[in-house]
Amino acid sequence: MPIRILLVEDTPVNMYVLQRVFNKEGFEVLEATDGKEAVRKAEKEKPDIVLMDMRLPGMSGYEAVTLLHKKIPSLPIIAVTADALPGDREWCLNLGCADYFSKPIKYREVIDAVYRIIKDGDNRSTASA
Repeated sequence: MPIRILLVEDTPVNMYVLQRVFNKEGFEVLEATDGKEAVRKAEKEKPDIVLMDMRLPGMSGYEAVTLLHKKIPSLPIIAVTADALPGDREWCLNLGCADYFSKPIKYREVIDAVYRIIKDGDNRSTASA
């Protein structure tokens, strides 16, 4: 059974590239373009893991992570952000994200993080820089 990953990304080009990368790896890819849609899809589709852009229109990734951890506490979430500011990594990890990456992401590192988090069964792992 393939890993079901919910990609939450509002930039169409980024979504397209990430979808191709994860499909090539054999993952089943679900998509959402904002935090509200991400919460709704996570509840309905039951992904194994979420890759969440933190700067989204409408409901931000930060708000969505908080809500998802209330609704589905065991769901691991990997935070991704562009224009990373000092403290963003710590903020995301303190929200309960399992890992954190700043854009542009290194796809192999994210794929390895997904496998590690799923294998560990832990939504609070030691995050990589």
